[in-house]
Amino acid sequence: MVLKKASLVTVLALAVGTASAGAAFAATATATSAVQITNSAYIVNGTTVNLGTITEKGTTLVSLRDLSAKLGAKLQAAGGVVQAKLNGHTVELKAGSAVLKVDGAEHKLNVPVKNAKGVTYVELGAYVEALGASLYEDGKGSVWIDAKLLSNVDRIQWVDAERFIATQENETGRADYLVEAATGKYRLLDVAADASELILAPNGTKVAYTNAEGQVSVLDLTKIGRAVVVSTDTNIKPELVWSADSASIYFLQGDKGSVIAKLDPEINKITKILDDKVDYKANLEVSADGKTFTYTVTKPGAVVADANKPVEEDDVSIDMKGTEPQIYQFTVDPSVKENKAVQLTTSTDDKVFIHAADGSSVAYVSVSADTSAKSTLVKVGKDKNVASLYNERDVYQAEYAGGKWYLLTEGNGDDQFVYEVDPATGAAKQLYTLSSAVSGIVVKEGAPLAVIQDGRVLVDVNGSWKPASK
Repeated sequence: MVLKKASLVTVLALAVGTASAGAAFAATATATSAVQITNSAYIVNGTTVNLGTITEKGTTLVSLRDLSAKLGAKLQAAGGVVQAKLNGHTVELKAGSAVLKVDGAEHKLNVPVKNAKGVTYVELGAYVEALGASLYEDGKGSVWIDAKLLSNVDRIQWVDAERFIATQENETGRADYLVEAATGKYRLLDVAADASELILAPNGTKVAYTNAEGQVSVLDLTKIGRAVVVSTDTNIKPELVWSADSASIYFLQGDKGSVIAKLDPEINKITKILDDKVDYKANLEVSADGKTFTYTVTKPGAVVADANKPVEEDDVSIDMKGTEPQIYQFTVDPSVKENKAVQLTTSTDDKVFIHAADGSSVAYVSVSADTSAKSTLVKVGKDKNVASLYNERDVYQAEYAGGKWYLLTEGNGDDQFVYEVDPATGAAKQLYTLSSAVSGIVVKEGAPLAVIQDGRVLVDVNGSWKPASK
């Protein structure tokens, strides 16, 4: 989630090409003038390799044989036509031809396939795309070519320093995968088709989700298998939150999120924590000791009708005054008679990216109704006083990890910045300058920072952005 949709920009197009499978494929090669062959460095499937390249009319072509071998494509030649197979795609090309045949359809090349010194060369961008692989140039000029990456990822969450869960959304539903960040290797998680968002346990070993009937299931990430139903209760559960020790699951109950309850998945036992008849609770946070519950309450708008007009005109409007979300806290204390939740805020701003680290204060991004005003990171204490944590730049996204806040903010021009903010002192340090094509950041203590850019996951590896999806 980001507050402002970043405008998409086109990733730098690479005019490059691919190379041939050797002298056996050169039977129909046309005569060539002297060309300069260069060994150029690329990162193919995560490994730095040298590929033979030539430049033709300002376009870089690469050795078909070299690149195909590194990508794992199978080559064969017959009648002067070279056929390459990878990822379920079949590509046919011929020296001297300006056409690639991809799965039976013809695609025109900017530069014809070329034979030089018994080696076939072809445009890299066209050949990589034809094989269903991906090509990306990072900010340092390194070119990444990957044939094994998951594609079209909408969001991710880190499991640990080496793996993340990637989610794809499409017209027919959703698919979730466990992905190794270093290699891009992935496997489909066996999750119900109507599953809610996967909620990762703090220990990183399992995820929980609920279905349309309200049942709760837990999937063990340490082994390949199916999720286990741990609660057959059919009350709707719009939000799930794991306990700090990964043993229990707290949740909001009912289609209006009226009740806060706790599930012990080992014995399928549900205990009510708070049932105060207040509807539209959301953004549930639970303190590490399981005693303090932070959440928002949003009141619905009121229907207003003009009493001077006939009822049959059905002339009504919705009064949205007082519908802004407000932050509440409830602390379990058996010694307090008629214990009630406390409302911490009354302001008219929107409140997003809410987090209560220890229950003593609540931080959130304040979004003003005035569209010209900056969104800022603030905190409110039990004394109901609101204090600023960061207000230098417009905040698009805020994530909390390892005792620090990480903010995606406006930058200069088309840039965006990532800041690290110390909640204790308010000290802010700029960590990254990102393209406006970045739609979100993903952080977890001990894991590298990841970003989502144009549907692609990029992971910071020693200052370079490594593609982890395509």
